Amino acid sequence: MPRSPVHIVDIGTYIPPQRASNTELGSEFQLDSEFLRNKIGVFERSIKDAAESTSDLCQKAFEDLLRRRSIDIASVQLVCVVTQNPDRNIPHTSAIVHQKLGMGKQCITFDISQGCAGYTHGIAVVTALVEKLGLERALLFTCDPYSTIVDRNDKATALIFGDAASVSYICRNESGYELIDSDFGTVPHSWQCLVCDDGRFRMDGRQVFSNAAREVPLSIHRLLERNGLNADDVDCFLLHPGSKYIIDFLRQNLALPPSKVPFEIAHYGNTVSSSIPIMLQQRMSRTEKDARLVLSGFGVGFSWGSNILEFKV
Repeated sequence: MPRSPVHIVDIGTYIPPQRASNTELGSEFQLDSEFLRNKIGVFERSIKDAAESTSDLCQKAFEDLLRRRSIDIASVQLVCVVTQNPDRNIPHTSAIVHQKLGMGKQCITFDISQGCAGYTHGIAVVTALVEKLGLERALLFTCDPYSTIVDRNDKATALIFGDAASVSYICRNESGYELIDSDFGTVPHSWQCLVCDDGRFRMDGRQVFSNAAREVPLSIHRLLERNGLNADDVDCFLLHPGSKYIIDFLRQNLALPPSKVPFEIAHYGNTVSSSIPIMLQQRMSRTEKDARLVLSGFGVGFSWGSNILEFKV
């Protein structure tokens, strides 16, 4: 008998309660409130406690998931952590999360080193493994606490990034979002646009913007055309909210109304690999689910990833 398809059935999130205001820091950079509102779109950033690690934030996202549903942790067969900010170089952070959650021996653990496109990559990798290996249940975590690598005096990055984590529960035999198709890519000779050397993060904002402005619309158009769809067939486009400016540009380029392209990070910031699952969780918690979604993440690499998801009962 064929197995039932794999679905994303629920998402837990954790956004640290501590906030750092951009008002004072923006003044130090001689940026006014209009620039913060219309270009960056972030007024305050979520900041983790200094003692918290990536695996700690993942654990808190899982606790949020448990507040909404019961999960037999011993039955989970795969744990993936998307992060470029691991607890340690060795071992992989998913092994540490595995221990903190008290999981069983028969459980695959691995990390994916991806940035803002990490969730879109993670969905494709995890669901493919679950399908191919005939697994039943998996957990896909995201966590990139950039507060540990961003230089407060760097005008290009200090006002943008916030800390957060998410966990997506992926399994069979329950209603949820099914991955229909994906589109991925990496621009040749572009990896220098986002780098972290000696613990300090640097971003060439102009290069990131030009790559995103060119590649993301092409990726989404390819994905829709390949599946015989147009923008009217999609209820919502969850695009990685790198900044207000890039989202406004992409929305106008794709000729989409603001209602279809949310930008909701004003009070916690760009949370890198967690930005898309945080937006997706908000929609999954509603009674009326969007029937079809397009996700698109982009950044470090310069790489991008886009997914079509459909809600299936």
